[in-house]
Amino acid sequence: MADGEEILGLPGLTTTQTYEDKNSRTSDIVGELDERILSWFKKRNGDTLKGALAFIPWVLQQANFEGSLEKGHVVIHRGSGAVVFSDASGFTALTERLSKKDDGAEKLSLCLTSFFTPLIDIINSYRGDVIKFSGDALTIYFQAVDDTKHEKYNHVVPPHGTWGLPDLGPQATAVLRACACCIEIHKRLHMFDTGVDNVRLCLHIGVGCGEVTILQVGGRLPPETRVPRLEYIIAGPPLEQISIAEPLASNGETCLSPQAWHYVKDCVVEGSPLEERSDFHLLLRMDESKYTFPTIKHAAMENDHRLDKQMTDLSKIRRYIPSAVYKQIECGTLTYVNEMRHISTIFINGSGLDIMSEKGPSIAQELMSSVQQCCYQHEGTLNKFLIDDKGMLFLLVFGLPPLVHTDDPTRAVLACFDMVKVFKKLQLIGKFGVTTGRSYCGVCGSARRMEYTVLGDCVNLSARLMANAPPNGILCDDITRKRSTTEIIYNALAPIRVKGKEKPIEIFQPVKKEFSNNIGLNRRGTISFPWHQNAFGGMSSGGLSVSEFQDGVIRLCSIKSWSGISRASELLGAGFRKEIHSDKAVPVPSEPSAGSKPPKGSPFCDGGVVVIEGATGTGKIEMAEHMVVHSITTFRMFPVFGTMGPRPGDSLRLSCEMLRSTIGIFRKTNPTLPEDDFEALRHLSPSRRMDLLQQALGKNAAASELTMEKAGEVLSLTVEVVVELLSQFTKSNAVLLIMQFEYGTSLFPDKLSDQDIFWQTVNTVYNSFIKTQPPDGKPRVMMLICRHARDDHPAVKAAEKSNTKVSLKGLEDQGIAEYMSSYLNLPDADSNLIPTPLRLFVSEVTLGNPLYIRETIDQLREHHIQVNEGAGGQVKNVECKDIDKVNVSQWGHTAMIGNTVCALEALDPLEAAVLKMSTCFMGPFTLGDLAASTSSRWAESTHFDFLRLFQARGTVQNLSSKLGLLLALLFMGVESLGIDWSP
Repeated sequence: MADGEEILGLPGLTTTQTYEDKNSRTSDIVGELDERILSWFKKRNGDTLKGALAFIPWVLQQANFEGSLEKGHVVIHRGSGAVVFSDASGFTALTERLSKKDDGAEKLSLCLTSFFTPLIDIINSYRGDVIKFSGDALTIYFQAVDDTKHEKYNHVVPPHGTWGLPDLGPQATAVLRACACCIEIHKRLHMFDTGVDNVRLCLHIGVGCGEVTILQVGGRLPPETRVPRLEYIIAGPPLEQISIAEPLASNGETCLSPQAWHYVKDCVVEGSPLEERSDFHLLLRMDESKYTFPTIKHAAMENDHRLDKQMTDLSKIRRYIPSAVYKQIECGTLTYVNEMRHISTIFINGSGLDIMSEKGPSIAQELMSSVQQCCYQHEGTLNKFLIDDKGMLFLLVFGLPPLVHTDDPTRAVLACFDMVKVFKKLQLIGKFGVTTGRSYCGVCGSARRMEYTVLGDCVNLSARLMANAPPNGILCDDITRKRSTTEIIYNALAPIRVKGKEKPIEIFQPVKKEFSNNIGLNRRGTISFPWHQNAFGGMSSGGLSVSEFQDGVIRLCSIKSWSGISRASELLGAGFRKEIHSDKAVPVPSEPSAGSKPPKGSPFCDGGVVVIEGATGTGKIEMAEHMVVHSITTFRMFPVFGTMGPRPGDSLRLSCEMLRSTIGIFRKTNPTLPEDDFEALRHLSPSRRMDLLQQALGKNAAASELTMEKAGEVLSLTVEVVVELLSQFTKSNAVLLIMQFEYGTSLFPDKLSDQDIFWQTVNTVYNSFIKTQPPDGKPRVMMLICRHARDDHPAVKAAEKSNTKVSLKGLEDQGIAEYMSSYLNLPDADSNLIPTPLRLFVSEVTLGNPLYIRETIDQLREHHIQVNEGAGGQVKNVECKDIDKVNVSQWGHTAMIGNTVCALEALDPLEAAVLKMSTCFMGPFTLGDLAASTSSRWAESTHFDFLRLFQARGTVQNLSSKLGLLLALLFMGVESLGIDWSP
């Protein structure tokens, strides 16, 4: 557990100390506020409470009333009663048809509301409690409560509602209410007309009864919020009963388990016998000579005192609601969450755990906490956790706001790899299905009870793949395969037939790409750079050849006006030479070049730290690669590498790279070392724990079994060994240690535990290797490459002090033109051949970012740029057509547009509103203009509206300064991004 975290009462359930401290400080502040201010907040919180309570079942509110939530127990309720599972047929067809329409989300939302509103009203009238929404199905709990013991009981009419008949007892009454409820549901909602292409909805229902347990599990912090996220689940024998009963019921029918039938067999009329299961019974109608559903309903409502136990503490309520949904509730814009969007869905079936056993709840908590951690590390959303006869069922979604990424399919599959480790560690079995496609994402239910869910063919297919997956295996669909990066290899399996599909479905088994054995100086004499093999910045760099990377270095570093090459030349004491960048063996001199020594005070002369930071695509890699190649070919300075990212859990790769590249430079100076890296390491450092070091050098098959704790132990030993070996090596040779951290497309990098691991490793190496350089030793240089260096880190402070921290920005206008000319392969990179409109467009859109320049030219080449050549193949000119008609919304697959759209999706509701409104003003605007545009629902509260808007404006402005591109796109109009801002 990290420092600053505390137990919240559950094993493995943690939250930050600051969350609890914040509540304490808030209480102190509230006591000092003016009454008018308090009344404003009370009204706002009252509106929020009304909307938020719809996401909380009654049994959870009862547990809070009884103090179970406060105590932090895993088991928050033990009771008995009837459990009903109501499944609707027709929703899949409805979702598929509406997903193809522009207003499909709005229409589907209306259909869902019109169907679920009367359904939930009926359920609530019979004292039913909707525990879970499972897509279009409901799990309902009719709790057995002895109404005769309540102080408001009239002692005249029994709880079942029929005067003159004896009380049936709490359990029988609960089952009777469940049966009456099902009968009324069928009478009122059977063949429900959706109004869409003659699609009608029908319900088939299963009823069970017995002992029921409600658990709350989880408690991990999602990346986008500081509020821990909890899930609640219902377990017990009734869940097994309804899993049998519900499939036995046809549309319009209700089937009772033997246990439920035992309590009401004298109260109802049975339907046709079930030949396949004679012990289960169809419910036809009530025995109206004794009971009617209106009288049962009236008595249930009269004895319903659940409102007395209603929750009022929003700080507790929001733990059970997705943060993005809760923020929309606060702003009164809940309908904004209803949309059709492309998502990647994971269904997981977990088996091997008996929740009702003595250790079951604690294992369930550990499992849920671990699954949350895997999901949140990859910035996904855990949408559902259910338990049925087949075991535990998890639903995870990647691509829901605010956690939207261009590489969500890859993130989903990588998260599955991590979760397989979790199931194996707990000796459980997990089966995983992953699909990608367009689905409905939004609220399902009514104003009284709702949940945020996902619906659609893609979601259903994920469940089908899960069912067909082998134990601890993963199956993916073809779309997921096509949209993944090169970090994953997919093996095609035999197509399978699944329910709801006419043709067989292509399925694939994903395999994580192994670490490369060639890092640093290899046996061929070339340098294998880590960034040649790993996808950084959200780009699939694994598809480029070494020569293409080298061409990129030459192209950018040849721009003399680029600040990156200017700073590199200052530090190296020489200009750029493109002839040293080739795919041939690196010429390592026997001695440093006497005529090309680094300048005095440079780290390359005296040792020290160089920091290269900048946004994705600004040239960090190109600058670093040039400096590495120049250092070894001119100064005889040997490179050692250690990189992490862009995926979580990369500390093992950091260990592997540091060890292999260190062995590589020893082998270069001592060719007699064994060819096998592990044998070479045993020769160089024989007294260490070789079992751990062997795992660092092992293949992915072995590495995949390592826990996070074990990987940390491997890294710690690796750093110790590498520092010892390099200290020995620098007695006669200079070393350049290149360490890089990249977080790819992650939107909340500060929440990544890997970032702390990386900077802790840098700190150890800096203190034990760089700072301890002896006066008579060769230079020891550390090069740090990252997007944002930690200013308070000792190594970064050292670079700032020596003026060796380089912050890369975009190219200037002349540099943009030169870079465009080079990328277009114009003769002598003649920028005069580029039309002025094209140059201005590229400059405004890309803001000089080299990666964005390349992406923009690639896109424009399809329809808007034509390079004309003469008879001899000589370029005559470049034509630019319809540049004012470019639609950048079609460029969502690029890092430039895709990552920017994802950053916009990550904005809070009010921040998104500020951004939307700011595009409507032709000139400068004030906070008053923004306030007038919001039409605040809190009238006469403009001072608070101003404050909130001011804060939101600051967040948007900070984001704009980081993205750079965002400002240009705002100038062009947000609508060009293709984002639907309307509800």
